[in-house]
Amino acid sequence: MSIPLAPIEPVYSVDVPVGHKSCSVKVLPNNELCLYVANCLRKKSTLDDSSDILYVSSNIELYWEEHSYVEARYHCVKHTLQVRVNHQTVFEQNIR
Repeated sequence: MSIPLAPIEPVYSVDVPVGHKSCSVKVLPNNELCLYVANCLRKKSTLDDSSDILYVSSNIELYWEEHSYVEARYHCVKHTLQVRVNHQTVFEQNIR
């Protein structure tokens, strides 16, 4: 029998509308970057020794075979979060 884990509250969260779907990017206190699409975890990146930058990306299918490409970068040292949709920056900010 497994015990369910309590959800970790994000340090920062930003909502990004992509077509008719809701997307959110969350930075967690344990240096994880998560991309949610329609409240479902799509991608997650964790910090390793090779880089100070976390990166997630996903292709999101919309109506009529349209697609949008969403990517997010979080610089763990500078505490900057950047979110891009179809290679255009829609959010960029120092979050601490």
